[in-house]
Amino acid sequence: MLAKVLRRLERYIGADGIRWANIPDGIYSFNFHRIGDWKETRFDPCVFSCNPKQLDEFIVFFKQEFDIISIAEAVELVKIHAGKIHGKYLIITFDDGYKDNYTEAFPILKRHNVPACFFIATSLIGDRKLPWWDRIAYNYKKNKFKTLKLSSWNEAVTFNGDEREFVRSMLAAAKVSQVPIEEQLNELETLFPIDGELPTQEFMAWEDLAEMIKHGMDVGAHSHNHEILANLTQEDIIFELTHSKMLIEKHLPYKVSSFSYPVGSQGTYNEQVTTALVNCGYDIAFNFQPGINVNIEVNKYDLRRFSIEPSTTISTLKHTLGYAKIY
Repeated sequence: MLAKVLRRLERYIGADGIRWANIPDGIYSFNFHRIGDWKETRFDPCVFSCNPKQLDEFIVFFKQEFDIISIAEAVELVKIHAGKIHGKYLIITFDDGYKDNYTEAFPILKRHNVPACFFIATSLIGDRKLPWWDRIAYNYKKNKFKTLKLSSWNEAVTFNGDEREFVRSMLAAAKVSQVPIEEQLNELETLFPIDGELPTQEFMAWEDLAEMIKHGMDVGAHSHNHEILANLTQEDIIFELTHSKMLIEKHLPYKVSSFSYPVGSQGTYNEQVTTALVNCGYDIAFNFQPGINVNIEVNKYDLRRFSIEPSTTISTLKHTLGYAKIY
């Protein structure tokens, strides 16, 4: 309570601007998922980061305030800066590999001549099947149930009037469950069947990614099946890491050096996973938790990213960075 009061007081006296002006040197990373209008989708609204106009405004802001770097440059920074980084560097990333990354985000990035890294779950590339998070959201939108409690969930999730938050809460419950996601989907679709076949979703093709690479974009691995790695056996972890890397390097003229943990929140990966990343030849890895990366040599397999949400503005972003923790 006291912390909230102090922050309101700081805003009143203009401390936000002072904090923003004094953010530390380090590697910053902002992560996007889908580009478009979340209100128009039949699927998961929570994976929409912003619309194209907002993305363009963010890129203009990033160019003004940061030195935007590629993955190769980030890896080099990690190697040469065992100590403190001098400068404010930025890595722009996109997770999952939705088609709108190519049709909406890529033209904006190309026009501004800035690099970004696209982390792809290779089982989805060129595929039109629904990923598990979109299947859960689509089921809700078809059946409009008001509460959901799968057998492996600790408690029921109840609709509170906000459709987006309801979907977010269901996905959060599915992520922390120890039961494989396919089993959870089967239970959900038994409780709430869907008439007819599931609709299709669209992800990028290898040809899309090849064109993006030609224009300076990077591609990283996001596993093969987008499963929560901490729940897998050692054998399955190795498969997810090696198979995704192998497929990217087979289909594209690109050597993979970076990884983004599926989901990426605390508890979805562990030391077993990071050790496997080292053994599989990855140089750096990103989670999905906010923070400023300063001790990059120590945390090179645990680099933090700020999430861009539909409600994010340049003003709120400055505030977030001004109060962000350093790692």
